[in-house]
Amino acid sequence: MSKVTEGTPNMDEPQLASLQPGGLLHYDYRSATAKERKLSDQLRVVQWNIERGIQFDRIVETLRALPADILILQELDINCKRSNYRNVPRELAEALQMQIYFVCEFEELDAVDRPLEHAVGPLSSTQEKNEDNHHFSSQEKEEKEKKRHFHGNAILSASATLTDAFVIPHTCGIDWEKEGWKLHEPRHGFRSVLRCCIQPHSRTNTLLPNLYVYCCHFEVFCGTLARVRQLLDIFRDMNSILEKENTKESRESFPIQPLSLHNFYSHPAFIIGGDFNTMADGIVRFSSRYGTDRMRFFSIGEKEACWLQRKVLSRYMNSITRGCCPFSYRFPSYIISLLYDWICNSYLVWRWVYGFNAEEIAFIDNRHLCLYDMSDKALSITLDHPAYHGFVRGKLDWLLLSNMKVLSPQYERRNEGNGEKKGIQILEENGSITAETASYLLPNNNNNNNNNNNNNKKEGEISKLIPRDGYILFNEKFEASDHKGLLLHVKQHLGMARDVYPAYGAIYTSSWTHLGFFLCTRAVPLATVGWFVWKRFGQ
Repeated sequence: MSKVTEGTPNMDEPQLASLQPGGLLHYDYRSATAKERKLSDQLRVVQWNIERGIQFDRIVETLRALPADILILQELDINCKRSNYRNVPRELAEALQMQIYFVCEFEELDAVDRPLEHAVGPLSSTQEKNEDNHHFSSQEKEEKEKKRHFHGNAILSASATLTDAFVIPHTCGIDWEKEGWKLHEPRHGFRSVLRCCIQPHSRTNTLLPNLYVYCCHFEVFCGTLARVRQLLDIFRDMNSILEKENTKESRESFPIQPLSLHNFYSHPAFIIGGDFNTMADGIVRFSSRYGTDRMRFFSIGEKEACWLQRKVLSRYMNSITRGCCPFSYRFPSYIISLLYDWICNSYLVWRWVYGFNAEEIAFIDNRHLCLYDMSDKALSITLDHPAYHGFVRGKLDWLLLSNMKVLSPQYERRNEGNGEKKGIQILEENGSITAETASYLLPNNNNNNNNNNNNNKKEGEISKLIPRDGYILFNEKFEASDHKGLLLHVKQHLGMARDVYPAYGAIYTSSWTHLGFFLCTRAVPLATVGWFVWKRFGQ
Protein backbone atom coordinates (compact mmCIF):
# COMPACT_ATOMS: atom_id res chain seq x y z
CA MET A 1 0.00 0.00 0.00
CA SER A 2 1.30 3.45 -0.89
CA LYS A 3 2.25 5.86 1.83
CA VAL A 4 -0.44 8.47 2.53
CA THR A 5 0.79 12.00 3.15
CA GLU A 6 -1.54 14.12 5.25
CA GLY A 7 -1.37 17.59 3.74
CA THR A 8 -2.29 20.96 5.21
CA PRO A 9 -1.88 24.45 3.72
CA ASN A 10 0.93 25.28 6.14
CA MET A 11 2.80 22.01 5.59
CA ASP A 12 2.66 21.71 1.81
CA GLU A 13 6.38 22.22 1.34
CA PRO A 14 7.74 19.20 3.28
CA GLN A 15 4.87 16.96 2.10
CA LEU A 16 5.41 17.76 -1.57
CA ALA A 17 9.17 17.50 -1.20
CA SER A 18 8.80 13.81 -0.29
CA LEU A 19 6.03 13.01 -2.81
CA GLN A 20 6.89 10.36 -5.40
CA PRO A 21 4.97 8.78 -8.33
CA GLY A 22 2.49 6.31 -6.86
CA GLY A 23 2.31 8.32 -3.64
CA LEU A 24 -0.85 9.67 -2.04
CA LEU A 25 -1.85 13.07 -0.69
CA HIS A 26 -4.82 13.52 1.64
CA TYR A 27 -6.64 16.74 2.50
CA ASP A 28 -9.88 17.10 4.45
CA TYR A 29 -11.74 20.43 4.39
CA ARG A 30 -15.16 19.11 5.39
CA SER A 31 -17.00 20.93 8.13
CA ALA A 32 -17.75 19.18 11.41
CA THR A 33 -21.39 18.89 10.32
CA ALA A 34 -20.45 17.33 6.99
CA LYS A 35 -18.22 14.76 8.69
CA GLU A 36 -21.15 13.63 10.85
CA ARG A 37 -23.52 13.38 7.89
CA LYS A 38 -24.18 9.82 6.70
CA LEU A 39 -24.36 8.80 3.06
CA SER A 40 -27.63 7.17 2.04
CA ASP A 41 -28.05 4.31 -0.41
CA GLN A 42 -28.79 6.95 -3.07
CA LEU A 43 -25.85 9.07 -4.16
CA ARG A 44 -24.71 11.35 -6.96
CA VAL A 45 -21.40 10.67 -8.67
CA VAL A 46 -19.43 12.96 -10.98
CA GLN A 47 -16.76 11.76 -13.42
CA TRP A 48 -14.69 14.48 -15.10
CA ASN A 49 -11.28 14.98 -16.69
CA ILE A 50 -10.57 18.60 -15.68
CA GLU A 51 -7.59 19.12 -18.05
CA ARG A 52 -4.90 19.86 -15.45
CA GLY A 53 -7.15 22.39 -13.68
CA ILE A 54 -6.21 25.11 -16.17
CA GLN A 55 -9.64 26.78 -16.02
CA PHE A 56 -9.71 26.45 -12.24
CA ASP A 57 -12.35 29.10 -11.48
CA ARG A 58 -14.77 27.69 -14.07
CA ILE A 59 -14.20 24.19 -12.73
CA VAL A 60 -14.95 25.26 -9.15
CA GLU A 61 -18.04 27.19 -10.26
CA THR A 62 -19.35 24.15 -12.13
CA LEU A 63 -18.66 21.61 -9.37
CA ARG A 64 -20.20 23.88 -6.71
CA ALA A 65 -23.39 24.02 -8.73
CA LEU A 66 -23.59 20.23 -9.05
CA PRO A 67 -25.12 18.29 -6.14
CA ALA A 68 -22.46 15.56 -6.07
CA ASP A 69 -21.60 13.27 -3.17
CA ILE A 70 -18.51 11.77 -4.84
CA LEU A 71 -16.21 13.36 -7.42
CA ILE A 72 -13.92 11.23 -9.59
CA LEU A 73 -11.45 13.53 -11.33
CA GLN A 74 -8.49 13.11 -13.68
CA GLU A 75 -5.60 15.41 -14.61
CA LEU A 76 -4.93 17.50 -11.51
CA ASP A 77 -1.71 19.52 -11.44
CA ILE A 78 0.47 20.59 -8.56
CA ASN A 79 2.81 23.54 -9.13
CA CYS A 80 2.70 23.52 -12.95
CA LYS A 81 2.94 26.64 -15.08
CA ARG A 82 0.04 25.61 -17.35
CA SER A 83 -2.29 25.66 -14.31
CA ASN A 84 -0.82 28.82 -12.72
CA TYR A 85 1.39 26.95 -10.25
CA ARG A 86 -1.63 25.93 -8.19
CA ASN A 87 -1.86 22.97 -5.88
CA VAL A 88 -5.05 21.98 -7.68
CA PRO A 89 -6.04 19.05 -5.39
CA ARG A 90 -5.69 21.09 -2.20
CA GLU A 91 -7.29 24.27 -3.55
CA LEU A 92 -10.15 22.30 -5.10
CA ALA A 93 -10.89 20.42 -1.87
CA GLU A 94 -10.74 23.69 0.06
CA ALA A 95 -13.03 25.53 -2.35
CA LEU A 96 -15.60 22.70 -2.34
CA GLN A 97 -15.14 21.83 1.37
CA MET A 98 -14.57 18.16 0.60
CA GLN A 99 -12.24 15.34 1.54
CA ILE A 100 -9.76 14.33 -1.16
CA TYR A 101 -7.28 11.57 -1.92
CA PHE A 102 -4.83 12.44 -4.69
CA VAL A 103 -2.56 9.89 -6.37
CA CYS A 104 0.58 11.23 -8.01
CA GLU A 105 1.07 9.53 -11.37
CA PHE A 106 3.93 11.66 -12.64
CA GLU A 107 6.56 14.13 -11.62
CA GLU A 108 6.63 16.49 -14.58
CA LEU A 109 10.09 17.54 -15.78
CA ASP A 110 10.68 21.00 -17.18
CA ALA A 111 12.27 21.10 -20.64
CA VAL A 112 12.79 23.61 -23.43
CA ASP A 113 10.99 21.47 -26.02
CA ARG A 114 7.75 21.22 -24.06
CA PRO A 115 4.94 22.87 -26.06
CA LEU A 116 2.89 25.67 -24.54
CA GLU A 117 -0.07 23.47 -23.57
CA HIS A 118 2.27 21.18 -21.59
CA ALA A 119 4.34 23.93 -19.93
CA VAL A 120 5.27 23.11 -16.34
CA GLY A 121 8.11 25.54 -15.57
CA PRO A 122 10.20 28.45 -16.87
CA LEU A 123 12.03 26.33 -19.45
CA SER A 124 8.86 25.08 -21.13
CA SER A 125 7.88 28.25 -22.94
CA THR A 126 8.46 31.97 -22.90
CA GLN A 127 4.76 32.57 -23.56
CA GLU A 128 2.10 32.60 -20.89
CA LYS A 129 -0.61 29.94 -21.06
CA ASN A 130 -2.90 31.97 -18.78
CA GLU A 131 -2.83 35.56 -17.67
CA ASP A 132 -3.82 34.74 -14.10
CA ASN A 133 -0.31 34.97 -12.67
CA HIS A 134 -0.71 38.58 -11.58
CA HIS A 135 -1.44 37.52 -7.98
CA PHE A 136 2.16 36.28 -7.68
CA SER A 137 4.99 38.64 -6.92
CA SER A 138 8.15 38.14 -8.97
CA GLN A 139 9.83 36.55 -5.94
CA GLU A 140 6.90 34.18 -5.33
CA LYS A 141 6.83 33.19 -8.98
CA GLU A 142 10.56 32.51 -8.97
CA GLU A 143 10.19 30.31 -5.88
CA LYS A 144 7.34 28.33 -7.46
CA GLU A 145 9.32 27.79 -10.64
CA LYS A 146 12.07 26.11 -8.62
CA LYS A 147 9.70 23.62 -7.00
CA ARG A 148 8.84 20.14 -8.28
CA HIS A 149 5.85 19.63 -10.55
CA PHE A 150 3.27 16.83 -10.16
CA HIS A 151 0.29 15.44 -12.03
CA GLY A 152 -2.32 12.86 -11.07
CA ASN A 153 -5.93 11.91 -10.31
CA ALA A 154 -8.25 12.22 -7.32
CA ILE A 155 -11.40 11.07 -5.54
CA LEU A 156 -13.36 13.56 -3.41
CA SER A 157 -16.22 13.06 -0.95
CA ALA A 158 -18.64 15.67 0.36
CA SER A 159 -19.73 13.80 3.50
CA ALA A 160 -18.93 10.08 3.80
CA THR A 161 -15.36 9.41 4.89
CA LEU A 162 -13.09 7.85 2.27
CA THR A 163 -10.88 5.12 3.74
CA ASP A 164 -8.35 2.48 2.70
CA ALA A 165 -6.89 4.51 -0.16
CA PHE A 166 -4.87 2.18 -2.36
CA VAL A 167 -2.84 2.58 -5.56
CA ILE A 168 -2.84 -0.10 -8.30
CA PRO A 169 0.01 0.35 -10.81
CA HIS A 170 -0.88 -0.51 -14.39
CA THR A 171 0.94 -3.50 -15.85
CA CYS A 172 0.70 -2.30 -19.45
CA GLY A 173 1.12 0.97 -21.32
CA ILE A 174 4.25 2.87 -22.29
CA ASP A 175 7.50 3.52 -20.45
CA TRP A 176 7.28 7.23 -19.74
CA GLU A 177 10.86 7.34 -18.52
CA LYS A 178 11.94 6.65 -22.12
CA GLU A 179 9.01 7.68 -24.29
CA GLY A 180 8.25 10.96 -22.51
CA TRP A 181 11.19 12.73 -24.14
CA LYS A 182 10.09 11.56 -27.59
CA LEU A 183 6.58 12.88 -26.93
CA HIS A 184 7.96 16.22 -25.65
CA GLU A 185 6.46 15.50 -22.22
CA PRO A 186 9.42 14.34 -20.10
CA ARG A 187 8.24 12.94 -16.78
CA HIS A 188 9.00 10.35 -14.11
CA GLY A 189 6.30 7.91 -13.09
CA PHE A 190 3.63 5.54 -14.33
CA ARG A 191 -0.11 5.22 -14.91
CA SER A 192 -2.03 3.89 -11.93
CA VAL A 193 -5.51 3.45 -10.45
CA LEU A 194 -6.70 5.03 -7.20
CA ARG A 195 -9.13 3.00 -5.10
CA CYS A 196 -11.02 4.25 -2.03
CA CYS A 197 -13.63 2.60 0.18
CA ILE A 198 -16.75 3.92 1.90
CA GLN A 199 -17.52 1.63 4.82
CA PRO A 200 -20.91 0.78 6.37
CA HIS A 201 -20.42 2.99 9.44
CA SER A 202 -20.47 6.03 7.09
CA ARG A 203 -23.89 5.07 5.66
CA THR A 204 -27.42 5.72 6.85
CA ASN A 205 -28.09 2.02 6.33
CA THR A 206 -25.27 0.16 8.07
CA LEU A 207 -26.39 -3.12 6.47
CA LEU A 208 -25.02 -1.92 3.15
CA PRO A 209 -21.70 -3.60 2.30
CA ASN A 210 -18.59 -1.67 1.35
CA LEU A 211 -18.69 0.70 -1.61
CA TYR A 212 -15.43 0.78 -3.58
CA VAL A 213 -14.68 3.76 -5.84
CA TYR A 214 -11.99 3.58 -8.53
CA CYS A 215 -10.43 6.50 -10.41
CA CYS A 216 -8.41 5.71 -13.53
CA HIS A 217 -6.87 7.44 -16.54
CA PHE A 218 -5.88 4.95 -19.22
CA GLU A 219 -2.93 5.56 -21.50
CA VAL A 220 -3.63 7.46 -24.72
CA PHE A 221 -0.29 6.79 -26.46
CA CYS A 222 -0.93 3.08 -26.95
CA GLY A 223 -3.39 0.85 -28.72
CA THR A 224 -6.78 -0.56 -27.81
CA LEU A 225 -5.42 -3.86 -26.52
CA ALA A 226 -3.11 -2.13 -24.02
CA ARG A 227 -6.11 -0.26 -22.62
CA VAL A 228 -7.98 -3.57 -22.25
CA ARG A 229 -5.06 -4.87 -20.18
CA GLN A 230 -5.24 -1.73 -18.03
CA LEU A 231 -8.94 -2.42 -17.42
CA LEU A 232 -8.03 -5.98 -16.45
CA ASP A 233 -5.77 -4.56 -13.71
CA ILE A 234 -8.95 -3.21 -12.11
CA PHE A 235 -10.87 -6.44 -12.75
CA ARG A 236 -8.16 -8.40 -10.90
CA ASP A 237 -8.42 -6.11 -7.89
CA MET A 238 -12.22 -6.27 -7.84
CA ASN A 239 -12.25 -10.05 -8.08
CA SER A 240 -9.76 -10.30 -5.21
CA ILE A 241 -12.07 -8.10 -3.11
CA LEU A 242 -15.05 -10.32 -3.95
CA GLU A 243 -13.09 -13.39 -2.90
CA LYS A 244 -12.08 -11.82 0.42
CA GLU A 245 -15.53 -10.48 1.26
CA ASN A 246 -17.22 -13.71 0.25
CA THR A 247 -15.41 -15.65 2.96
CA LYS A 248 -17.05 -16.85 6.14
CA GLU A 249 -15.15 -14.28 8.20
CA SER A 250 -16.41 -11.48 5.99
CA ARG A 251 -20.01 -12.65 6.24
CA GLU A 252 -19.73 -12.64 10.02
CA SER A 253 -18.21 -9.16 9.96
CA PHE A 254 -21.01 -7.76 7.76
CA PRO A 255 -24.12 -9.80 8.57
CA ILE A 256 -27.17 -9.32 6.38
CA GLN A 257 -30.58 -9.54 7.99
CA PRO A 258 -32.97 -12.08 6.47
CA LEU A 259 -35.08 -10.69 3.66
CA SER A 260 -38.11 -12.57 2.37
CA LEU A 261 -37.68 -16.00 3.97
CA HIS A 262 -33.96 -16.64 3.65
CA ASN A 263 -30.53 -15.21 4.33
CA PHE A 264 -28.30 -14.12 1.50
CA TYR A 265 -24.93 -12.54 1.01
CA SER A 266 -24.81 -9.06 -0.49
CA HIS A 267 -21.95 -8.24 -2.82
CA PRO A 268 -19.98 -5.04 -2.27
CA ALA A 269 -20.72 -2.28 -4.76
CA PHE A 270 -18.19 -0.89 -7.22
CA ILE A 271 -17.93 2.34 -9.20
CA ILE A 272 -15.22 2.76 -11.83
CA GLY A 273 -14.93 6.31 -13.07
CA GLY A 274 -12.30 7.37 -15.52
CA ASP A 275 -11.03 8.68 -18.79
CA PHE A 276 -10.56 5.42 -20.71
CA ASN A 277 -9.20 7.26 -23.78
CA THR A 278 -11.27 4.99 -26.05
CA MET A 279 -10.46 7.06 -29.12
CA ALA A 280 -8.62 4.73 -31.54
CA ASP A 281 -11.30 4.91 -34.23
CA GLY A 282 -12.02 7.08 -37.25
CA ILE A 283 -8.89 8.83 -38.52
CA VAL A 284 -7.19 8.35 -35.14
CA ARG A 285 -6.67 4.63 -35.83
CA PHE A 286 -4.13 5.57 -38.52
CA SER A 287 -2.05 7.74 -36.20
CA SER A 288 1.36 6.33 -35.31
CA ARG A 289 1.02 7.93 -31.85
CA TYR A 290 -2.48 6.78 -30.86
CA GLY A 291 -3.14 3.63 -32.89
CA THR A 292 -0.15 1.43 -32.17
CA ASP A 293 -1.51 -2.13 -32.37
CA ARG A 294 -3.30 -4.52 -34.73
CA MET A 295 -6.70 -3.13 -33.73
CA ARG A 296 -6.21 -0.18 -36.08
CA PHE A 297 -7.17 -2.66 -38.82
CA PHE A 298 -9.29 -5.23 -36.97
CA SER A 299 -11.76 -2.64 -35.64
CA ILE A 300 -12.41 -0.73 -38.87
CA GLY A 301 -16.06 0.32 -39.01
CA GLU A 302 -16.51 0.38 -35.23
CA LYS A 303 -15.81 2.87 -32.47
CA GLU A 304 -13.40 1.75 -29.76
CA ALA A 305 -16.04 2.29 -27.07
CA CYS A 306 -18.42 -0.01 -28.97
CA TRP A 307 -15.68 -2.60 -29.42
CA LEU A 308 -14.91 -2.54 -25.68
CA GLN A 309 -18.58 -3.11 -24.86
CA ARG A 310 -19.00 -5.88 -27.44
CA LYS A 311 -15.77 -7.79 -26.88
CA VAL A 312 -14.96 -7.27 -23.19
CA LEU A 313 -17.88 -6.06 -21.08
CA SER A 314 -20.52 -8.21 -22.82
CA ARG A 315 -18.44 -11.40 -23.10
CA TYR A 316 -20.48 -14.37 -21.82
CA MET A 317 -23.09 -12.01 -20.33
CA ASN A 318 -25.91 -13.78 -22.18
CA SER A 319 -25.89 -16.22 -19.25
CA ILE A 320 -26.83 -13.30 -16.97
CA THR A 321 -29.33 -11.46 -19.15
CA ARG A 322 -32.94 -12.47 -19.55
CA GLY A 323 -33.66 -15.26 -22.00
CA CYS A 324 -36.61 -15.32 -24.35
CA CYS A 325 -39.00 -17.78 -25.94
CA PRO A 326 -38.57 -18.87 -29.58
CA PHE A 327 -41.57 -16.73 -30.61
CA SER A 328 -40.14 -13.50 -29.19
CA TYR A 329 -38.78 -10.83 -31.52
CA ARG A 330 -35.62 -10.91 -29.38
CA PHE A 331 -34.99 -14.60 -30.02
CA PRO A 332 -32.89 -14.20 -33.22
CA SER A 333 -30.56 -11.69 -31.54
CA TYR A 334 -30.32 -13.98 -28.51
CA ILE A 335 -29.21 -16.94 -30.65
CA ILE A 336 -26.78 -14.75 -32.58
CA SER A 337 -25.20 -13.55 -29.32
CA LEU A 338 -24.70 -17.16 -28.18
CA LEU A 339 -23.08 -18.15 -31.46
CA TYR A 340 -20.97 -15.00 -31.44
CA ASP A 341 -19.50 -15.79 -28.01
CA TRP A 342 -18.77 -19.39 -28.99
CA ILE A 343 -17.12 -18.51 -32.31
CA CYS A 344 -15.98 -14.88 -32.56
CA ASN A 345 -15.28 -14.07 -28.92
CA SER A 346 -13.80 -17.36 -27.80
CA TYR A 347 -10.58 -18.22 -26.00
CA LEU A 348 -8.88 -19.02 -29.32
CA VAL A 349 -9.73 -15.59 -30.74
CA TRP A 350 -8.34 -13.77 -27.72
CA ARG A 351 -5.27 -16.00 -27.65
CA TRP A 352 -4.26 -16.06 -31.31
CA VAL A 353 -5.89 -12.96 -32.81
CA TYR A 354 -5.45 -10.47 -29.95
CA GLY A 355 -2.37 -12.03 -28.32
CA PHE A 356 -3.62 -12.36 -24.73
CA ASN A 357 -2.27 -15.10 -22.48
CA ALA A 358 -4.38 -17.58 -20.51
CA GLU A 359 -4.24 -15.59 -17.25
CA GLU A 360 -5.42 -12.41 -18.95
CA ILE A 361 -8.22 -14.17 -20.84
CA ALA A 362 -9.51 -15.66 -17.57
CA PHE A 363 -10.24 -12.14 -16.30
CA ILE A 364 -12.11 -11.10 -19.47
CA ASP A 365 -15.26 -12.35 -17.81
CA ASN A 366 -17.82 -9.90 -16.43
CA ARG A 367 -20.26 -12.48 -15.04
CA HIS A 368 -19.18 -12.10 -11.41
CA LEU A 369 -18.78 -8.32 -11.46
CA CYS A 370 -21.73 -7.47 -13.75
CA LEU A 371 -20.23 -4.08 -14.59
CA TYR A 372 -22.19 -1.87 -16.95
CA ASP A 373 -22.25 1.66 -18.35
CA MET A 374 -25.72 2.93 -19.22
CA SER A 375 -24.66 5.09 -22.16
CA ASP A 376 -24.99 4.61 -25.90
CA LYS A 377 -21.41 3.74 -26.83
CA ALA A 378 -21.64 5.32 -30.30
CA LEU A 379 -23.76 8.41 -29.63
CA SER A 380 -22.47 9.50 -26.23
CA ILE A 381 -19.78 12.11 -26.98
CA THR A 382 -17.56 13.26 -24.11
CA LEU A 383 -14.70 14.68 -26.22
CA ASP A 384 -14.87 16.58 -29.50
CA HIS A 385 -11.49 18.08 -30.30
CA PRO A 386 -12.12 21.40 -32.15
CA ALA A 387 -8.76 21.28 -33.94
CA TYR A 388 -9.91 18.25 -35.95
CA HIS A 389 -13.36 19.58 -36.97
CA GLY A 390 -15.37 16.63 -35.68
CA PHE A 391 -13.02 13.87 -36.86
CA VAL A 392 -11.66 13.24 -33.34
CA ARG A 393 -14.69 12.74 -31.13
CA GLY A 394 -16.26 9.96 -29.13
CA LYS A 395 -16.98 8.42 -25.77
CA LEU A 396 -13.76 8.58 -23.75
CA ASP A 397 -15.24 8.94 -20.25
CA TRP A 398 -16.94 6.04 -18.48
CA LEU A 399 -18.87 5.29 -15.30
CA LEU A 400 -18.98 1.52 -14.82
CA LEU A 401 -21.32 0.29 -12.08
CA SER A 402 -21.58 -2.99 -10.20
CA ASN A 403 -24.44 -3.69 -7.78
CA MET A 404 -25.72 -0.16 -8.38
CA LYS A 405 -28.99 0.87 -9.98
CA VAL A 406 -29.32 4.02 -12.10
CA LEU A 407 -32.03 6.45 -10.98
CA SER A 408 -33.59 9.46 -12.65
CA PRO A 409 -31.44 12.54 -11.91
CA GLN A 410 -32.78 14.82 -9.21
CA TYR A 411 -31.33 18.16 -8.20
CA GLU A 412 -30.64 18.70 -4.50
CA ARG A 413 -30.23 22.29 -3.38
CA ARG A 414 -27.22 22.82 -1.15
CA ASN A 415 -26.22 26.07 0.51
CA GLU A 416 -28.58 28.14 -1.65
CA GLY A 417 -30.06 31.10 0.15
CA ASN A 418 -33.08 33.05 -1.03
CA GLY A 419 -30.89 35.69 -2.65
CA GLU A 420 -28.50 33.26 -4.31
CA LYS A 421 -28.75 31.85 -7.79
CA LYS A 422 -29.73 28.23 -8.03
CA GLY A 423 -27.05 25.84 -9.20
CA ILE A 424 -29.03 24.89 -12.31
CA GLN A 425 -29.38 28.55 -13.24
CA ILE A 426 -25.62 29.02 -12.88
CA LEU A 427 -24.92 25.98 -15.05
CA GLU A 428 -27.29 27.22 -17.75
CA GLU A 429 -25.90 30.76 -17.73
CA ASN A 430 -22.30 29.65 -18.13
CA GLY A 431 -23.25 27.21 -20.89
CA SER A 432 -22.32 24.11 -18.93
CA ILE A 433 -25.70 22.45 -19.51
CA THR A 434 -28.45 22.90 -22.06
CA ALA A 435 -32.10 23.65 -21.37
CA GLU A 436 -32.95 20.04 -22.21
CA THR A 437 -30.42 18.78 -19.67
CA ALA A 438 -31.83 21.16 -17.05
CA SER A 439 -35.29 19.67 -17.65
CA TYR A 440 -33.97 16.27 -16.56
CA LEU A 441 -32.65 17.74 -13.31
CA LEU A 442 -36.01 19.37 -12.57
CA PRO A 443 -38.53 17.10 -14.33
CA ASN A 444 -41.50 18.10 -12.17
CA ASN A 445 -41.10 21.88 -12.24
CA ASN A 446 -38.92 22.27 -9.17
CA ASN A 447 -41.02 20.03 -6.96
CA ASN A 448 -38.96 19.28 -3.86
CA ASN A 449 -40.68 15.94 -3.43
CA ASN A 450 -39.49 14.46 -6.71
CA ASN A 451 -37.79 11.52 -5.04
CA ASN A 452 -40.95 10.63 -3.10
CA ASN A 453 -43.05 10.96 -6.24
CA ASN A 454 -40.69 8.75 -8.22
CA ASN A 455 -40.90 6.04 -5.59
CA ASN A 456 -44.63 5.76 -6.32
CA LYS A 457 -44.22 5.63 -10.09
CA LYS A 458 -43.94 2.54 -12.20
CA GLU A 459 -40.52 1.61 -13.53
CA GLY A 460 -41.52 2.48 -17.11
CA GLU A 461 -42.61 5.98 -16.11
CA ILE A 462 -39.39 6.61 -14.20
CA SER A 463 -37.28 5.45 -17.13
CA LYS A 464 -38.74 8.29 -19.20
CA LEU A 465 -37.10 10.72 -16.77
CA ILE A 466 -33.67 9.15 -17.25
CA PRO A 467 -31.53 10.66 -20.04
CA ARG A 468 -30.59 8.42 -22.95
CA ASP A 469 -27.12 7.81 -21.52
CA GLY A 470 -28.30 7.43 -17.93
CA TYR A 471 -26.15 10.33 -16.83
CA ILE A 472 -26.25 14.11 -17.20
CA LEU A 473 -23.56 15.57 -19.46
CA PHE A 474 -22.19 18.96 -18.41
CA ASN A 475 -19.50 21.32 -19.73
CA GLU A 476 -21.34 21.07 -23.04
CA LYS A 477 -19.28 23.83 -24.69
CA PHE A 478 -15.91 22.48 -23.46
CA GLU A 479 -15.09 25.85 -21.85
CA ALA A 480 -13.95 24.52 -18.45
CA SER A 481 -12.11 21.49 -19.83
CA ASP A 482 -11.59 19.59 -23.07
CA HIS A 483 -13.85 16.81 -21.73
CA LYS A 484 -17.52 16.80 -20.85
CA GLY A 485 -18.35 15.72 -17.33
CA LEU A 486 -20.80 13.01 -16.24
CA LEU A 487 -23.30 13.33 -13.37
CA LEU A 488 -25.01 10.08 -12.40
CA HIS A 489 -27.66 9.42 -9.74
CA VAL A 490 -27.45 5.84 -8.45
CA LYS A 491 -28.77 3.61 -5.69
CA GLN A 492 -26.69 0.90 -4.04
CA HIS A 493 -28.40 -2.47 -4.18
CA LEU A 494 -28.58 -4.76 -1.16
CA GLY A 495 -28.10 -8.13 -2.79
CA MET A 496 -26.28 -9.61 -5.77
CA ALA A 497 -24.87 -7.57 -8.65
CA ARG A 498 -26.69 -9.64 -11.29
CA ASP A 499 -30.03 -8.54 -9.80
CA VAL A 500 -29.60 -4.96 -11.06
CA TYR A 501 -27.70 -5.69 -14.27
CA PRO A 502 -29.78 -4.51 -17.28
CA ALA A 503 -32.28 -7.22 -18.16
CA TYR A 504 -31.23 -7.41 -21.81
CA GLY A 505 -27.62 -6.37 -21.32
CA ALA A 506 -25.80 -3.05 -21.44
CA ILE A 507 -26.52 -1.04 -24.56
CA TYR A 508 -24.16 -1.21 -27.53
CA THR A 509 -25.80 1.49 -29.63
CA SER A 510 -29.30 2.47 -30.67
CA SER A 511 -28.00 4.08 -33.86
CA TRP A 512 -29.00 2.11 -36.95
CA THR A 513 -26.47 4.16 -38.92
CA HIS A 514 -23.53 3.02 -36.80
CA LEU A 515 -24.84 -0.53 -36.58
CA GLY A 516 -25.47 -0.77 -40.32
CA PHE A 517 -22.03 0.60 -41.18
CA PHE A 518 -20.41 -1.88 -38.80
CA LEU A 519 -22.31 -4.82 -40.32
CA CYS A 520 -21.38 -3.71 -43.83
CA THR A 521 -17.67 -3.59 -42.98
CA ARG A 522 -17.94 -7.19 -41.77
CA ALA A 523 -20.27 -8.51 -44.46
CA VAL A 524 -18.59 -7.01 -47.55
CA PRO A 525 -15.19 -8.76 -47.06
CA LEU A 526 -16.91 -12.09 -46.40
CA ALA A 527 -19.13 -11.67 -49.44
CA THR A 528 -16.12 -10.76 -51.58
CA VAL A 529 -14.19 -13.83 -50.48
CA GLY A 530 -17.25 -15.99 -51.04
CA TRP A 531 -17.71 -14.60 -54.54
CA PHE A 532 -14.08 -15.33 -55.49
CA VAL A 533 -14.32 -18.86 -54.08
CA TRP A 534 -17.52 -19.48 -56.01
CA LYS A 535 -16.02 -18.09 -59.23
CA ARG A 536 -12.90 -20.20 -58.78
CA PHE A 537 -14.36 -23.51 -57.67
CA GLY A 538 -18.09 -23.28 -58.22
CA GLN A 539 -18.10 -23.10 -61.98
